[in-house]
This record gives sequence, C-alpha cells and structure tokens, in this order.
Amino acid sequence: MTDPKRGERPASTGSRRADAVANRAKVIAAARTAFEAEGLSVSLDEIARRAGVGAGTVHRHFRTKAELVDTVLAAAVEDLVAAANSAATSTDPGGALRDFLVTLVTDGAAAHELAARLQADATAVSGPVAELDRAMSLLLSRAHEAGAVRRDIDDRDLAAIVAAAHAAYVHPAGGDRAVLLVLRALDQ
Repeated sequence: MTDPKRGERPASTGSRRADAVANRAKVIAAARTAFEAEGLSVSLDEIARRAGVGAGTVHRHFRTKAELVDTVLAAAVEDLVAAANSAATSTDPGGALRDFLVTLVTDGAAAHELAARLQADATAVSGPVAELDRAMSLLLSRAHEAGAVRRDIDDRDLAAIVAAAHAAYVHPAGGDRAVLLVLRALDQ
C-alpha cells in the first residue's frame, strides 16, 4: 500500500517482489523435474507441493498448466542454447559438436513428452528454439571449417541426424551406443 500523502511504498514491497521471483523459480524447477520424471500428467497441486509453495502461488504465476509447460520448455531450450554457445568456443570444433549433440539427445530423451509439446505448438517457445537453431548452425559451421565433419551436412541434415539419434536412443535396443552410431553420419 502506498501512502498517498508521501507517494512512498512500504519497505516490505521489495522483499515481496524478491519472494515472488524466488517462488516462480522454485515452481519452474519443480515443474521441470516433475515433467521430466513423470510426464505432463503431474498436477499443479503436486508441483506446488514439490516447490514448497501454495497452489495459489503457482496459479498467480501461471494462469494455465499449458503456460507453465511452455515456460519449462523455454527454460530447457535456453539451457541448451547456453551449452551450445559454450561449446562453440572449444578449440576442438568437431568434438564440441559431437559432445553437444550427445548431450542434446540424451538429456532431451528424458523430456520426450515436452519435446512432443514443442512440436505441437512451437510458437510458445519460438524465440529460444530459433536461438538454439542459430547456436547449432554455428557449431556445425565451426566443425566444417575445421574439416571435422562432412561438408555436405547442412542445418536440415543436422536436424534429421538429431531426430534419428533421439529415436535410436529411446528405442528399446538403443541407448548411448546407438546415439554414437547415428552420429557417425557426420564423419568424413
């Protein structure tokens, strides 16, 4: 509440804002862990419990479950963008590309249901996805310049290789070895 005569807000407003930011972060982290472990069927009440906040807090920050899912997806993609940008500074561009792709596929497999949502409604996280596409393109370009991957592999091919590697990873006979076999498509 503001004192209309003095135009001041009480000192506690700043701490409430900090609490709100912290609570939102807790909700996102709890939702991300829950969705990755159990799929999208986890209730908002369960996410609130895991985050250590009330259900009202979750609903104040996210009007719908879809909004929370989209926020979790965006955060996951932003983490991948940061990892790809970090990999782009490597002195071994070919190894950096392969290592990033393994991380992308194996970590992404845990969020398969989230990935399906991303395909269904890419507009919700289109900004982070575009950043990820640019970061992966940079990794591929650096690997090309170093002569570490086939020259005829382009961004579309790379996307198809990632999809194939993910399918191989989640296949009942798949796993880490299957991912590495698919990634051999990059070899010269």
